Amino acid sequence: MDLGTKIKNIRYNNNISQEEMAKILKINRNNLSRIETNKSLPTAEVLSRLAEEFNISIDTLLGINLEGKAGTLSKEKKIKKISQYCEYLNNNELDFIINILCVMTGNNKYN
Repeated sequence: MDLGTKIKNIRYNNNISQEEMAKILKINRNNLSRIETNKSLPTAEVLSRLAEEFNISIDTLLGINLEGKAGTLSKEKKIKKISQYCEYLNNNELDFIINILCVMTGNNKYN
């Protein structure tokens, strides 16, 4: 997923308008629109504000795999990676994922 789409998804999943998100990021709405449509790239300051405000790592935003391609991820790192991806999901999507995990583990009870 490209950076602009990730930023747009963060905004949608938090029910924030472009105008509100632009204020959070301290940029104008037109600039945010260009970023979300991948016509422009955010500055390091904008990425830093986004990461801090929504508690998302910049490496996740940029799609950087810090573990490298040669090695496999440990179970702990895989769980962390799943958690990072879940930040982009809305409540219905999270419920769906939880139900899938319940079925996969044989636990048919989701509270």
